[in-house]
Parts: sequence; structure tokens; C-alpha cells
Amino acid sequence: MKYRVICAFALLVASPPALLAQRADSASAHLTATITALDSALFAAFNACDVSAFESFLTEDLEFYHDFNGLAKPRTATVNAIREGCAAKPLGRRELVPGTLEVHVLRGFGAIQIGVHRFFVRTPNGERPGSTAKFIHVWKNDGGTWKIARVLSFDHVQ
Repeated sequence: MKYRVICAFALLVASPPALLAQRADSASAHLTATITALDSALFAAFNACDVSAFESFLTEDLEFYHDFNGLAKPRTATVNAIREGCAAKPLGRRELVPGTLEVHVLRGFGAIQIGVHRFFVRTPNGERPGSTAKFIHVWKNDGGTWKIARVLSFDHVQ
């Protein structure tokens, strides 16, 4: 009888970490899927020059740090730059480099997205490769509505 009680107690003590790990893995997978979908929608808007849709993914107090262009804030600075670029000529196309996406929880705020993306320049004959860069997006979760609060775009290479 004592043996059964000890085994039952051992199972109860050992199980919660395993269950917590499963929940954490599930939550992490869900967060990664959420941020991946948001990234796809954000850059579908960018690639299509849908400035209004692109803007809807950004917080009012957005800060965009770019290794060549410095700091752009607030959101209107980034949105106006995209609007002007689209008006002058279609912007290039952005794609996420496969296998580079990382998503990390930012407790009580949202998530950090890290990756590498490459841009293509549109030309009259199609497109040509542009720059490749590393990026970090800080996503804010405000009651289930996700928006980017901070962007770091750096290490651009042609």
C-alpha cells in the first residue's frame, strides 16, 4: 500500500513540469503561427503598396530604426515614406528568408520577431535582387490586436 502511495505522489510531482512544458510548447507554436501570419499580411500590404493596410499594423508611437536612414518616428514618418515611394514607382517586393524566423514571447506586452528578409527591386523587365537585412519587430498585443511598436532593420548588404 505504501508503495502505491509513493508512486502516485511521485507521478503527481513529476507530471506538472511535463504538462507545463507541453503547454509552453503549444503556446510557443501558437505565438509563432500568429506572428508568422501577421508578418505575411504586413508584407502582402507592403508588396501591393496598400499603404492603409500596412499602416494598420503599426502603433501610433512606432519607432523605426534603420542602419542607413536612422530613426523614423512616429508612425506617420514611416507611412509617408512608403506612400511617397509607392507614388513615385512601385516599391520593391519583400520576402522572409526561409528558416530565419524566430519568435519570442515578451511577457505582459507581446512578442519579439527576429529574422532576415530580402528585398527585390522592380524594373521594367521584372525585378532584380536588392538588399538583404536582419530585422527585429517588437509586436504589441493590445487585447488581441497585434501591432508593431518598434522596428530595427540593420546589417543591410547588397
